[in-house]
Amino acid sequence: METTLILFEIEHDDCWSKLTSDHSVTIRTVFAKPKRNEYILGIDEIKVAKSKDFKDFLRAFKKDKSVLGITNVSEVDKKRGIYRITFKEKFDHMLMSALNNYTVFYFKDLIRKGKERLIVVTPSDEVGSLKEELESLGKITLFRSSYISLDSLIPTFFDLSEQELHSLTEAISRGYYNFPRRINLDELGNILELSKPTIEEYIRKAEKKIMMKYYNEICQLDLLAKNID
Repeated sequence: METTLILFEIEHDDCWSKLTSDHSVTIRTVFAKPKRNEYILGIDEIKVAKSKDFKDFLRAFKKDKSVLGITNVSEVDKKRGIYRITFKEKFDHMLMSALNNYTVFYFKDLIRKGKERLIVVTPSDEVGSLKEELESLGKITLFRSSYISLDSLIPTFFDLSEQELHSLTEAISRGYYNFPRRINLDELGNILELSKPTIEEYIRKAEKKIMMKYYNEICQLDLLAKNID
């Protein structure tokens, strides 16, 4: 099956996303699931510079006609200004209800300044009809597509060896990655009955594989966040 990565940006007036024109917030979707064509259950992550920005946005969000109710609000990291909200939004004329009509293998979004920017990977033969449906929802200000291999986008789950996995989980649980560190490689090696060079090799190989696993995620985030002429 031939697959295509689509990068698009939409001004969607019939949605709460328009509120981000008036509020200093950046939002991404963590989870979105249509329920029996009646509503969409969503979890969104919100990044702000000041806690007041979040409170002001939340107040407006609750009043928006596309929002049916909020079931939970949580602080993920108040110091860095990261919050999450769980909510219900209407089903009709929403992006998530439109995407629900298509085969979506991969999805990332970023909402700010009144626009929703998304990366979607879908079968190539569905791109045309998806674009038409998106155009019925709002003004498309950006639309780019390119062929992509799913194998290059979705990493394997089974890439760490048993030794690498065990060494890394022990390193994390015993505070090797704490600041300051609670344990060094010599001490960790003694616990695992491994030499320092061996434990270091296992951990570094595991770190490289994990970083490569998230490389595409970092690239997609950069694509969503940067200005595009």
